[in-house]
Amino acid sequence: MPLVPIENLGQIGIIKDTPPYNLPPNAWSDGNNVRLLDNGVKKVAGYQEVMATCPFAPYYIHPYLTVAGTYYWIAYGATDIAVWNGSTWTDVVRQTTLQLNGAVTAGDSSITVDTGAALTALPTSGTLEIGTDITSDASTNKFESLSYSARDTSTGVITLSGTAANDHPDDAVVTPSGSTGTSDNDYGANTTDKRWTATNLNGLVVATNGYDTPQMWPLSNGVPSLSSPFMELSNWPTGNKCKSIRSFRTFLVGLNWERTNEEPRLVKWSTEASYGSPPSTWDETDATLDAGEYELSDTPGNIIDGLPLGDSFIIYKDDSIYIMNYVGTPYIFSFKLLSPTIGLLSKEAVAEFEGGHFFMGNSDFYVCNGQTVTPMLSNRLRRTVFDELNGDNYEKCFVAADYVRNEMMACYPAGSSTVVNKALIWNWKDNTFSFRDLPDTSHINSGIVEITTGATWDASSETWDAESDPWGATNYDNVIKNIVFADVTNTKIFRDNKGNKKDTATMSAYIERSGYDLGDPQSVKFVSAVYPQIEVSGDNTVNVYIGRQMSTEEGITWEGPVAFNPNSQSKVSCRVSGKYFGIKVESDSDIDWKLHGLAFEVQKKGLRGSRSYG
Repeated sequence: MPLVPIENLGQIGIIKDTPPYNLPPNAWSDGNNVRLLDNGVKKVAGYQEVMATCPFAPYYIHPYLTVAGTYYWIAYGATDIAVWNGSTWTDVVRQTTLQLNGAVTAGDSSITVDTGAALTALPTSGTLEIGTDITSDASTNKFESLSYSARDTSTGVITLSGTAANDHPDDAVVTPSGSTGTSDNDYGANTTDKRWTATNLNGLVVATNGYDTPQMWPLSNGVPSLSSPFMELSNWPTGNKCKSIRSFRTFLVGLNWERTNEEPRLVKWSTEASYGSPPSTWDETDATLDAGEYELSDTPGNIIDGLPLGDSFIIYKDDSIYIMNYVGTPYIFSFKLLSPTIGLLSKEAVAEFEGGHFFMGNSDFYVCNGQTVTPMLSNRLRRTVFDELNGDNYEKCFVAADYVRNEMMACYPAGSSTVVNKALIWNWKDNTFSFRDLPDTSHINSGIVEITTGATWDASSETWDAESDPWGATNYDNVIKNIVFADVTNTKIFRDNKGNKKDTATMSAYIERSGYDLGDPQSVKFVSAVYPQIEVSGDNTVNVYIGRQMSTEEGITWEGPVAFNPNSQSKVSCRVSGKYFGIKVESDSDIDWKLHGLAFEVQKKGLRGSRSYG
């Protein structure tokens, strides 16, 4: 009997919004936990825990490489922040602090501080440190350790055991020495998505949750210390908040502000910052400085987030998109409406790739190149994805980029799930889509998570396709970028593309196509065998189903499964008749496989001779 080949299986991807019988032969009508790779279909690798269990539910994670070459991961919770140094988590939540209520002159035998919970928590005697000045140049504030013998919680007067050796300005920070008398000053819980945004401004980590004053991890000689907690961003406007904060050039850009009132359409930027230092001011009224603000009032929606794109900064509202460009004095930045109708679905639902942004909108997913906005799901997966996405929890959606595999992961809560548990994968090189399962994921980022010391074939547990580490790499090589999941339910941190399990559970996978007419949609045909060109790890099998339909109106009937071992078999024998046919390849065990091609052995029913329908 003649063979009808199906080739180039990774060229088009999964399309579920178009009837299968209208698809090209090498398109797929369904699938899960697979990726399109090297013109084939490959089961995704698993994920495994790579750090100790996070001490709290992590809602946001990001890597941080210091100028000294130390690599950290920072995890943000609803009320906490912790840093992973490769072996342990360290609590770096801001501490309860006091501030001087009045300047101190050298020789004073007492100091006066602000009253409140921080003073009440202070022991009745001990040692204090006067350190960084919040409101003025820190260089004018000499560090000093002072012993004290008494404190008055009603007046704020602290009696020193000796006298102050230095002058200290009003509002200088006062902290207890050592651990005695210190406690975490937890952040205000974001009850909606609990998500932070964080950015790296010239080596300085700055983060905001939208409910507290933005935080920074202070630097000393260009590097942070695990013994130094996060603190309020220096020179931030008192009482102000913003929903998202990003770095652009050497500026900090705050989006969606709350001052006396909520100002959700306001963009505000700082003055330019020096390396490793926070901006000196956000004062938009001083014409001699380059800080400023602008309200995006041409459209009624609220600002959701923003992200640099080349030399521009793209601002996404829920109903529109603006482009922000540096123009210098006196205006500093210009603003132009890029799209009046398309907006961003949620915070963090945008990521950069080569030449553009991929983002989730409220009715499609799009690519923005700074000039045009192009829908990506129409006639392919738009209806499928938005029918599956849990709209009651849309705020939790986000996008993550896998630059090693040229993939965008559009992550969303599927079905009745209240947490993100599924991703639509877009390969931007091939313009193909596929799906995969996720753990209960709050955030995904890319970075270095494991030290390699001369990777070898014997030492690696990965297949060739799954292995992303360069052979022979040592220590923290910048080339080694791994996808990292934050599991909000189990408080775990996972490395993706490691092993074949979902943590400890089996990673099941399948790819499916129905509606094959095999070149002749009008005739009834007989299929006697299917030849899957497939690689399977070890001496293992995959399950193969053969489907048939007599018309496009009736559902497909599947025959199987047949356990197929490509090491000892070349075909799946069958006896099926119909006008349309289908195939499904699946695995429910911890194996790796890749499908390269297919061929159907087929003839027109009722003919003695042979006829090809390719």
